[in-house]
Amino acid sequence: MGRLERYRGHFYNWYDTQSLEPLPPRYVSTVDSGNLAGMLLTLRPGLQGLRDSPPSPVQIANGLLDCLDVLQDALTAAGQDTAAVLRWRLETRAVHEHLSLHAGVSAEGLLGLLQRIGESAADSHGEASDDSAFWHQALTAQCRDLHDELLWRTPPPMADGRRFGLLSWRQLAELDTDYWLPRHHGRIAALRELALERCTAVNQLLEQVTGMAQMDFGFLYDTRRHLLVIGYNADEHRLDAGYYDLLASEVRLTHFVAIAQGQLPQESWFALGRLLTSSAGTPVLLSWTGSMFEYLMPMLVMPSYQGTLLDQTCHAAVALQIEHGQQLGLPWGVSESGYNTLDSQFNYQYRAFGVPGLGLKRGLGAERVVAPYASVLALMVAPQAACQNLQRLAQLGLQGRFGLYEAVDYTESRLPRGQNHAVVQSFMAHHQGMSLLSLAWLLLDQPMQRRFESDPQFQAIALLLQERVPKTAAQYLHAAGAPAADEAARAHENKLRVFADPDRKRPAVQLLSNGHYHVMLSSAGGGYSRCNELAVTRWHEDPTRDHWGQFCYLRDVASGTFWSAAYQPTRGRPSSFEAIFTDARAEFRVREQDFDSHTEIVVSPKTPSSCAVCTSATAPGYAAASSSPATPKWCWPRLQAMPPTRPSATCSSRPSCCPIGRPSSAAAGHVPRSSRCPGCATCWRPTAWTSTRFPTKPTARALSAVAATWPRPRPWTRRPNGSRAAPGRCSTRSWRSAAGSPSTPARAPPSTW
Repeated sequence: MGRLERYRGHFYNWYDTQSLEPLPPRYVSTVDSGNLAGMLLTLRPGLQGLRDSPPSPVQIANGLLDCLDVLQDALTAAGQDTAAVLRWRLETRAVHEHLSLHAGVSAEGLLGLLQRIGESAADSHGEASDDSAFWHQALTAQCRDLHDELLWRTPPPMADGRRFGLLSWRQLAELDTDYWLPRHHGRIAALRELALERCTAVNQLLEQVTGMAQMDFGFLYDTRRHLLVIGYNADEHRLDAGYYDLLASEVRLTHFVAIAQGQLPQESWFALGRLLTSSAGTPVLLSWTGSMFEYLMPMLVMPSYQGTLLDQTCHAAVALQIEHGQQLGLPWGVSESGYNTLDSQFNYQYRAFGVPGLGLKRGLGAERVVAPYASVLALMVAPQAACQNLQRLAQLGLQGRFGLYEAVDYTESRLPRGQNHAVVQSFMAHHQGMSLLSLAWLLLDQPMQRRFESDPQFQAIALLLQERVPKTAAQYLHAAGAPAADEAARAHENKLRVFADPDRKRPAVQLLSNGHYHVMLSSAGGGYSRCNELAVTRWHEDPTRDHWGQFCYLRDVASGTFWSAAYQPTRGRPSSFEAIFTDARAEFRVREQDFDSHTEIVVSPKTPSSCAVCTSATAPGYAAASSSPATPKWCWPRLQAMPPTRPSATCSSRPSCCPIGRPSSAAAGHVPRSSRCPGCATCWRPTAWTSTRFPTKPTARALSAVAATWPRPRPWTRRPNGSRAAPGRCSTRSWRSAAGSPSTPARAPPSTW
């Protein structure tokens, strides 16, 4: 890990396992970094215990008994003789009972037992089957390693006859030869030298772990929302537009670690969403996908306090997972995992699955994938039910050489013909690691939680984990069992795309159309309009420039500074920028100095026209901005007849205007282009705009319509005497929508344009 490239302390998400170079795109995941930092900080007390605490003979005997039990099961399954294993188990059990009754005695009996079992196992595993041979070898290696370790941990008797039990490396490093007979001085010196080497290695590891856990979360934190972004793309120098905003997710470990390190304020913890649903009348926090991973992964290291909101939520989440499996007649345990779909490299695909009723995401009930590691995580909450479910999964054929397989897929669309399930025969290292931590939680009395709590910086904010269940709280009601939308409806579901960098290396585009009228917009604000085969505005496919299209300018009447409602064409770097694309519209949100502007562009579903609405808001105490639509280069030829360097294809802007409705309340105009050949029809481009002031707050609306843009009116000033105008907003809206709304009557514009 020390050789891997990092960004501000963060490890990238993907590295080449051969060259150790980061794989493109170089991406920093917020939660993955937070999880890693939490695990590294939990590792520190473990390393300190490795240096300062002696091994426990009772735990060594327990581990030996477990290995013997597994070996006996393997021999029984192969139909082989288990007499030797039974004899070893009896001897180990006797030593274990002796050590349990006489704590602190020397480990000489255990040393002799390890030597006898190791020699016998090494002689007998050659005739065993593959599985039993593996466990014979494992038993032999375990006995040999433990025997050597205990020899180095046990010094010889002192000069006065006293004996030590097992000592820690720190204690061995402090031994003094003056207390031993001369014939033992050589061994004491060797023990002390080895102990010093081990202590030095542990200290170096502690320094490395502490350094790797120092990751900069400040640049991933939004101070306005008090939330962490999803991640950062280092290749594009771009933060993701989305945020983690739910307490019932793995991000709570990231927030907790960053708060403990002083990088985030405690307000960020309380900014996490606490949407509640009800399970058997008990409030339960909602997650995004309702997966076991979101609820239980932080429990692998973080302590859980009985009666708190998080503790109750985790128990209710497991109960709902069990109920969901019973309703479907399937094993339970749903989480993010692989599923029965392969790519071109024959790798199983991977994504998050969850339980309806626990997750906010739609369509969770459409797929049925059960992950065994989810049941292993549930051992921390419901051990008996989880054990029974794991046994059921093993009976279905999910047990492999390295444990239970990744998942079993019951989704009908992905099943082979004639089968009711498909086993995802893969092993994922991080799922196996989480399973080991969950087993340690159950079998070793929560060792990781004790280490986590021993860190002083975590102790200082432990109260954050003890949040009580609210007595009264608004609950999020949603149809957990509602049928998922059909495939056609999901195919037409709006997909939101948000771009915060206007000057992207790979420009994003949005296409809006009603079948006859077409608008293309880039994430920088450029684009074109087209009506059937007629090019309404000029457009060049230029990879270096994107300044074509129709634009709206904003001007600060106090300073005279002007800018565009999007990045193009002025190319000024705004304080904040967002291009938001959905299937129905395109939006641009720009903050320039003390002015916010919001531009929306849509295409009419019925007529060959488009509508642009530009709304600007000023901060209190500043003069209002005026908006002015710019005149683009009109272009009426057919697409195939429009060479990029032909000036005759551009018509000059000669708009003619006429009032509509009440005088001065609105206006309409047209932009003609004379025919280019005898007998060809003249093209007309109708245009309309309107302006509205509201009596309650000084407001101006310079409205533009329609096929896409306006003639340029003179910018108007609220107060001809130059005095400061009250805070207000200026918007442009289509004449068609404004005139058709009885709730917003058109009013006369200011006297000065």
